[in-house]
Amino acid sequence: PTELSHLITLPFQPGVENAVNGDHLWMETSCSGELCYLGEDTCVQMLQKIPPLSYYTRKCAACKIVVHTGCMEQLEKINFRCKPTFREGGSRTLRDNILRHHWVHRRRQEGKCRQCGKSFQQKFFHSKEIIAISCSWCKQAFHNKVTCFMLHQIEEPCSLGAHAGVIVPPSWIIKVRKPQNSARRKKRTSFKRRTSKKGLDESKWRPFMLKPLPSPLMKPILVFVNPKSGGNQGAKVLQMFMWILNPRQVFDLSQGGLREALELYRKVPNLRILACGGDGTVGWILSALDELQMNPQPPVAVLPLGTGNDLARTLNWGGGYTDEPVSKVLCHVEDGSVVQLDRWNLLVEKSSAQPEEGTQKLPLNVFNNYFSLGFDAHVTLEFHESREANPEKFNSRFRNKMFYAGVSVPDDFLSFLFPCLSQCDGTDLTPKIQELKFQCIVFLNIPRYCAGTMPWGNTGDHRDFEPQRHDDGCIEVIGFTMASLAALQVGGHGERLHQCREVVLTTYKTVPVQVDGEPCRLAPSTLRISLRNQANMVQKSKRRTSVPLLNDPHAVPDRLRLRVNRISLQEYDRLQYDKERLRDISIPVGIVVVRGDCDLETCRLYIDRLQEANVLCCITACSFSAATSADRFYRIDKAQEHLHFVTEICQDEVFILDHETPVASQGSSTGMPDLVVEPTASDLAEATSFCSQPHPAF
Repeated sequence: PTELSHLITLPFQPGVENAVNGDHLWMETSCSGELCYLGEDTCVQMLQKIPPLSYYTRKCAACKIVVHTGCMEQLEKINFRCKPTFREGGSRTLRDNILRHHWVHRRRQEGKCRQCGKSFQQKFFHSKEIIAISCSWCKQAFHNKVTCFMLHQIEEPCSLGAHAGVIVPPSWIIKVRKPQNSARRKKRTSFKRRTSKKGLDESKWRPFMLKPLPSPLMKPILVFVNPKSGGNQGAKVLQMFMWILNPRQVFDLSQGGLREALELYRKVPNLRILACGGDGTVGWILSALDELQMNPQPPVAVLPLGTGNDLARTLNWGGGYTDEPVSKVLCHVEDGSVVQLDRWNLLVEKSSAQPEEGTQKLPLNVFNNYFSLGFDAHVTLEFHESREANPEKFNSRFRNKMFYAGVSVPDDFLSFLFPCLSQCDGTDLTPKIQELKFQCIVFLNIPRYCAGTMPWGNTGDHRDFEPQRHDDGCIEVIGFTMASLAALQVGGHGERLHQCREVVLTTYKTVPVQVDGEPCRLAPSTLRISLRNQANMVQKSKRRTSVPLLNDPHAVPDRLRLRVNRISLQEYDRLQYDKERLRDISIPVGIVVVRGDCDLETCRLYIDRLQEANVLCCITACSFSAATSADRFYRIDKAQEHLHFVTEICQDEVFILDHETPVASQGSSTGMPDLVVEPTASDLAEATSFCSQPHPAF
């Protein structure tokens, strides 16, 4: 209801002047079955026996307590504050700057007790009994017993836990007192330099400032989340990062404040930025970094929440976020290598001819991925206009892709001859473009395009051209007919035209164009493409070649014997937080034996062979699901399989996720092989040949 809207606290923004340390970050929640944090003795709803639907519940994103809206006033009375996220400017003593644990009672807790090592008792229904005490910062948890949790631990300093290297400590963020109004000050009789300087300081006053303590061991991460990207996945991701990190290093881009946040953190050493959204979100952040001229420029990592995510694929972040724990994402951002990304200027000089009705201004004058004109831009424009008219119909990545597949071909494209591409490093490509009757021309900066396709072709088949790179200062020019554009989805590529550093393109009629996925109808113009600069990006790194087992930090076995199990997508969605139950209902497929340093991409090869040997195991689309977190399974994107070694995620069994509902009686067929062993060195050539052929996707 609208009368409760004021209770919802927005995530921290740099311009908030009335921020109070310890305020909870209340979010809407569907946790209707969870008990109020106040308990039976204090909860207003329980004491007055009010029906559950009469009170709405809110959950704090920073400390994860749940309370009824009617109990918030009572929560204030008992003075239960959220974890501190900054320090007041007046605190000068060392004691004021020490971060202490923020202990919270829990009625449900995953994992094991830090003291006794025993698991916390889990009940099917929410328990009224407090079973654990955990810290909202370092995530340490203890049984609610005097033998496990000692009183002296209440005042112990907190280390911030496993992610201390990326968390911005509250002691770094200082709330600045607002200067007194000049009208209230005593009037001065002389005109000194101090007066004008004071006035300048007032105009540049900000409510917060940062005083970081440099350390080579720290790589603080500044997180920007676009909650509208990828079917509104960002709203959930936002809350997960606020739980793991300091909420004041997590920003909601829909609330503004991008430039202010970057200015606030510009002096933080070893700063890294995590952009949670689509390729457009990344471009937005890079443009803001250009405007601020930060030196050195912090490298940008990507958590792909959009539809295409071509830049994320190029940098090994995958084609889309599934449900990987954000704690693991933070580890990848911290460990990733810094690479350069070319960025290109796009200048437009409009023709003197009268533009047609419906033409628009170019949406961006800088691009990172590609600039294209023709049929592909027409499809993107149709999608953009349909989403603007009916946003509720485009709330998932799958629906978005289905729309792209259903766009029809307009009649005028069948006979469309592109206008002159006058210069490409001085070479005139107009005759070739008109001869081959291209319906689309793409100026490509990165290898990926159109949700993961590779229009430049395989890296080993370039003939007269150099292999494509995103940091070589060259842009690839590719032409497409309708047939070659359709063949992209099955491994085809376009006609390679040129690799150049400067392009001059002239159009003589209104054409659809797109800049990094932002489409428009462009009037007849002359366009000039030139190199702008290079941005620092974080590329997800492949793990070390000698990856230890999960429970043995030293040994890497020569061979791994893995049981392969299959689980359906429906059961996975329902039971991903109940590992034991999900393991019990999984369907055995067989056993594979692989090398100890085998990655998931190689492991897929032998699981495919295992399924071919078993007639009853016919799966059309699957993905790996690995037990790598303490409390649940999570999926691994197909595009990232080569980045994960088997020993990183499992020890004796691996799970594959079946997107089709399996028959309950499926299993290893009697008399059929249920064991596949990795071949010896003499068979590697055959294995490599098999791996290059199309096979079912995990």
